[in-house]
Amino acid sequence: MTLLELNLIGVPEVVLDGQKVTLARRGSIALLAYLALSRRAHPREFLAALLAGDSSEEQARKYLSNILVDLHQHLSRYVVATRQTVAFEWRLPHCVDVDEFETRVRDALYGETLTDLESATRLYRGEFLAGIELTDAPDFDLWLNAERERVHDQYIQALRAEVDISLKWGAWRSGIDSARRLIAEEPWLEEAHRQLMLVLARSGQRQAAVAAYRTCRRVLREELGIEPMPETTALFHRLRAAVTPPYHNLPVARSPIIGRARELRLLFELLTDPDCRLVTLTGMGGSGKTRLGLEIARSFAMPSSTLAEQPFAGGIIFVDLAESTCSKTEAADHAILFACAKALGLPTLATSTNALCQQVSTYLQPKALLLVLDSFELLQSGAQAVHLLLKHAPHLKILITARAPLHVEGERVLVIDGLGLPASPADLESAEASALFLQEARRVQVGYTLAEEQQPYLVQMCAQLGGLPLALLLAARWAPVMPCSEMVRELTNGVDVLATPEADLP
Repeated sequence: MTLLELNLIGVPEVVLDGQKVTLARRGSIALLAYLALSRRAHPREFLAALLAGDSSEEQARKYLSNILVDLHQHLSRYVVATRQTVAFEWRLPHCVDVDEFETRVRDALYGETLTDLESATRLYRGEFLAGIELTDAPDFDLWLNAERERVHDQYIQALRAEVDISLKWGAWRSGIDSARRLIAEEPWLEEAHRQLMLVLARSGQRQAAVAAYRTCRRVLREELGIEPMPETTALFHRLRAAVTPPYHNLPVARSPIIGRARELRLLFELLTDPDCRLVTLTGMGGSGKTRLGLEIARSFAMPSSTLAEQPFAGGIIFVDLAESTCSKTEAADHAILFACAKALGLPTLATSTNALCQQVSTYLQPKALLLVLDSFELLQSGAQAVHLLLKHAPHLKILITARAPLHVEGERVLVIDGLGLPASPADLESAEASALFLQEARRVQVGYTLAEEQQPYLVQMCAQLGGLPLALLLAARWAPVMPCSEMVRELTNGVDVLATPEADLP
């Protein structure tokens, strides 16, 4: 089927059935654009005056006739000319980029959808009918300038919406690009400079945000002879003072982490590797997977981060799957997606798994975000949900704690073993396992000291417990009322003897 494509935004281009059409006259593309956008027939006398109004009537008619010959030669079916009128045959298959651009902008503004806005603004390749100017045609000039202004205004409106939504959703990369394009179009627009400063800062680029203020001040002085507004200068001073950390919902750590320097270094390398998007911490129950996952997540959330740019500017979200429920009739992937939606603060109205996946994926799609899924072993069959989220959200990274790998494409697995054991009583304060026990015992009972005769038993107990952090924490809860020697004897019957009613352990 024959298809005509009219690309009128930027340098005009006419494409018929995939082949570029070269029109002989500049007035030909001008008339074709006017007819296609007006969508109605026009008298020949009107069009002659429009395209050559300052010429004589005879010259104008001849000019129009030459244009129609050119159009008939290349696009005979699409330009219908009678003795009285000329019209564009809009019932034939065609695509006009201006129409598509306006539709996309309108729909995107209504739905506040970042991907739709980006799709719309990509269609803007420059001013409408760039390079097209007709001599002796003042009426056409009026129409052309009005159309250029109208299309450009919609482009500016879409860019401003892109920046606003990027700030709202934490899509810093999109926000930076949109703000810079907006400033390139209207360098005197101070609000755009201010938004660029803000989105740069929130993405971790503090120095770039400060530089953006200096650019703003220079442009305003050169273009308008004015200084930046007080709110712009105030933002500059705030940005110079501190780096803006990403949003997170991580629980507060009740005590410093003991050991795990090697694991934290490996996790840092994995999570900052552009090619790594899924990391799974595996290990037996009580090995400290949750504590380790939270610790590395907190390190990225700290405002004192030494990173040049914040890799998770879209946020760091912790999802406790231990709080999720999955009935026999409900798939595990649905429960995982529901828990993610809840942690992200999204309305959980979707009933089907597909709808829920689309809702969460749409929210995550523009974000550079770290999602921490804890206790995944409770919903181990829901690996498909993880696969879909990574597929639809290209900037997302996921850190999982589980007792076994997910076996999902691209997964990096880090096995977590017990803490380092003391070799003798002399190592109790320095070895990871015994140091954790003593730290917790001193938290439970202020001023707790381990008697010298009990020190060898603590060495033995750390080995009995395999250096497992949870078991050591449970044992430390008993330290004020039960000596280590007695705990060693009790542990011959199994670790269940350490059970405690307190529920605030990781």
